[in-house]
Amino acid sequence: MGQPIALDKFQKFFLEDVEEAYPEIERTEILPDALHRRAAEAHCYRLTLPNEYGGHEMQLMEFLRYLEAAAAGPGIGRMLVHTTNGVWRPLHQFGNAEQKAIISKIPNGDAVVAFCLTEQTGGTGRDLKSRGVRDGDNWLISGEKHLITFADRATHFILVVATDDRGAEDSLTAFFIPRDTPGFEIDTSQHTMGLHGTGHAFLRYKNMVVPDSQRLGKVGQGLEVALSFLDYSRVSLSACMVGMAQRALDEAVAFSKRRVTFGQPISTRQAMQGHIATMHADIEAGRHLVEHAARLCQDGEDFTPQAATAKLFCLNMVGRVTDLSLRVHGGWGYTKAAPIERIYRDARGFWFEEGTAEIQQLVVARYVMSKN
Repeated sequence: MGQPIALDKFQKFFLEDVEEAYPEIERTEILPDALHRRAAEAHCYRLTLPNEYGGHEMQLMEFLRYLEAAAAGPGIGRMLVHTTNGVWRPLHQFGNAEQKAIISKIPNGDAVVAFCLTEQTGGTGRDLKSRGVRDGDNWLISGEKHLITFADRATHFILVVATDDRGAEDSLTAFFIPRDTPGFEIDTSQHTMGLHGTGHAFLRYKNMVVPDSQRLGKVGQGLEVALSFLDYSRVSLSACMVGMAQRALDEAVAFSKRRVTFGQPISTRQAMQGHIATMHADIEAGRHLVEHAARLCQDGEDFTPQAATAKLFCLNMVGRVTDLSLRVHGGWGYTKAAPIERIYRDARGFWFEEGTAEIQQLVVARYVMSKN
């Protein structure tokens, strides 16, 4: 649908509009509806969606640049772009005609879909404690989820639960739940260290009646639904890490040129130059790992180990880069007046999205061991 927004104009939205609105977002934990609508006007929600749904059908290699641009601003911006351009995929692949129709409402911000997997009492895989029991043409679903992104404003939820007690690969089933489903409790009291305004929430439901027509995919296909866009999402997240790390480096360089001690900018000190060089090298390495995984994905090749490798490296990389940037800033960087203070907190969200470092290590190790 038309041409994608120019990259420089796209980034300007995050560095100006989102930056300006962010102090109030952090105070209230709410993304203003006006900013949500401006994000839609900035093409945030249509970049990768197929043309048939009103999207630009952008290929992954090009999308990486837009993810980096979004990640240069407050964390909520990259979350809007990353989540929306990924969560349509299971609907497109597994949904019925009615469920697929919702995708057409995403580009303009009229529909917001939240993906619901993680639980406090279980995990994110076969050990899910949420249960669905068949009851004629309906299902009775009981359990809980937590840390569900944008649950505060989602119109629909992809909910993955266990539909038998075997703990097998085909023990999970996915459902597509409207927000107004009776018995569906959305508790938005779950606030996080950074990424303010992303509406993380607890979900609770007990014997919630869900028609079988709201099942997403086949019975027992829930794990496949959950994993259908996991590798893609890991590459997307890794690109966001590169973009956030680049912003941290840019802030460190700018500050080092402004900060004067003993009559000279600290940018002239070898110690500071060493930090800058290390940050740059880290970012360049991460960017190339992301591009390698993205190219395999775009070419239709298996890229599971490369996606995990990129995420493993980049989540450690963004930690190192934000640490060094904070050290370049000195004590001023620890104050709320310094952008690096917010960037530092936002970056720590990557530790837990789409699998921890330990999970990535397992994926990568299995791949390496199988090759030798």
